[in-house]
Amino acid sequence: MNFDIAFPQTFDEAISANENGARWFAGGTDLIPLLKSDFVHTTRLVNLKRVDELRGVVETNDSVRIGALTTLAELAGHELIRAKYRALAQACDLAASPQIRNMGTLGGNLNQASRCPYYRNNFPCYLHGGDKCFMRDGENREAAVIGYHDCVHVHPSDPANALVALDAQIVVRGREGERTIAAQEFFRAPDANDTRMNVLNADEMITEIILPNDSENTRSVYVKAMDRAVWTFALASVAVKLEIRERSAGDSTRLETACVVFGGVAPIPYRELRVEKMLSGKEWNKDLVTQGKFAVLQDAEPLAHNAYKIRLARGLLKRALRECLENA
Repeated sequence: MNFDIAFPQTFDEAISANENGARWFAGGTDLIPLLKSDFVHTTRLVNLKRVDELRGVVETNDSVRIGALTTLAELAGHELIRAKYRALAQACDLAASPQIRNMGTLGGNLNQASRCPYYRNNFPCYLHGGDKCFMRDGENREAAVIGYHDCVHVHPSDPANALVALDAQIVVRGREGERTIAAQEFFRAPDANDTRMNVLNADEMITEIILPNDSENTRSVYVKAMDRAVWTFALASVAVKLEIRERSAGDSTRLETACVVFGGVAPIPYRELRVEKMLSGKEWNKDLVTQGKFAVLQDAEPLAHNAYKIRLARGLLKRALRECLENA
């Protein structure tokens, strides 16, 4: 494959360089394997590494802004992120191997391609323009159990789940200008007519992620189950964010609000609204964690080999709540 590489140094130069099917390039941990496997064809790569505006973590009065080129390793170890947005730091720390975390960027991680083995082995599935999902009736142990349409792959990103739970905003920019998208609205389940995994237009790139400046009563955590202890994609995971009303004289600590987002179970970060409603307003104690009857993935439609994910997700939720309780 023959292609050229552009090295813009500003936003405007990057947007101008992306034309005629060009592809953005940063850490390259996903794109390079796709190019080598002949899954992706392009005549130009637009290397964003010199665009310094896309880097760093900046705290303002009402938010924390993360540049899209900030690496997963930087976020996992960042003092502010670890202190205020623990779920995001944990999600970045649990994503992939140390080598990939050192190279992979947050923007690239949110925009990575499917990890479905049928897609990666070039089966003519929906994601390749075909008319069938081979995982649905094939080896579907790692497939979605809820929220899917034609394609039953699961979204591969760990940070995506934490960002939805943390009510993040994703800023994107293209030829038509800039727009800000709620993380919950950014991801989409592919179908036969539209195989995109998010709402980005072809000429748009993620420029930054904005996190609200939460109160000191906010707690968050991310836990993940994998086949091996490290460096694999989630069989199931959960990001939990809680607003806690601190204990006062004669009163018990209570949960004001809860946000629960599961990963590894759907083509998008899956928000569990029933569980959030059940938790909100409850007294915050060990009985809630150990005795709670959580309606986790109640509308699931598991396939032949993945019903275990429902039980696994329920166990992960209790573990996440326990960690929040211990840190409250």
